[in-house]
Amino acid sequence: MTGTIIPLRSMDDDALALTDLDLSAAELLTQGRAVSLSAARIEVLLAKLHVQRAELAELLADLQARPPSGDSQLDAINADLSDAASKALTVIKLRIGQAETG
Repeated sequence: MTGTIIPLRSMDDDALALTDLDLSAAELLTQGRAVSLSAARIEVLLAKLHVQRAELAELLADLQARPPSGDSQLDAINADLSDAASKALTVIKLRIGQAETG
C-alpha cells in the first residue's frame, strides 16, 4: 500500500458524489432491485461502506505487519496511522450495523 496518494475533495466533488449516489440508486430502482429510491440509496451506501471497510482492513493489516523501522519518527507515524485506521474501521462497522438494522 505504499505510494498511494489520496486526493483532497473539493466542494464540487461532494456534489458529484451525491449525483453518483442518486444515479446508482436510480439504476437499482429501475432494475427492480429496490422498493424505493430511499431504499436504493441505502443499498448503494452500504455497498460503498463494505468496500471501504475491506480496503481499510487491508490497510490496517499492512500497517500492523510492518516491523519496526529503527526510525522513531517513522515508527510513531505508523503507530498513529494504525490507531486512526483502527478507529475508522470501528466507525465504519458501526455505520454498517446501523444502516442494516435501521
